[in-house]
Amino acid sequence: MTFESKHGLLQSLVHISEAPAIIGVAEKTLRNWRTKRLYPQIFVKLGGKVFINLEELENVVTRQVEKSVHEAKRLGLYV
Repeated sequence: MTFESKHGLLQSLVHISEAPAIIGVAEKTLRNWRTKRLYPQIFVKLGGKVFINLEELENVVTRQVEKSVHEAKRLGLYV
């Protein structure tokens, strides 16, 4: 892994308290997700602090949208 790719990863991390302003999900909801181990791939703990990996969150949202569209098509609700 090169320095550039490591730097890119670090840029995609946002402290959990700052995430609500960016993604519109309450901090309490994010902490509940972490406690319940929902979407564990979006959480990163460094030095006792919890961060959200925005790239991984985007991947989760993309998969959820694709799943919803597929289900709507299956039910004939999406054209």
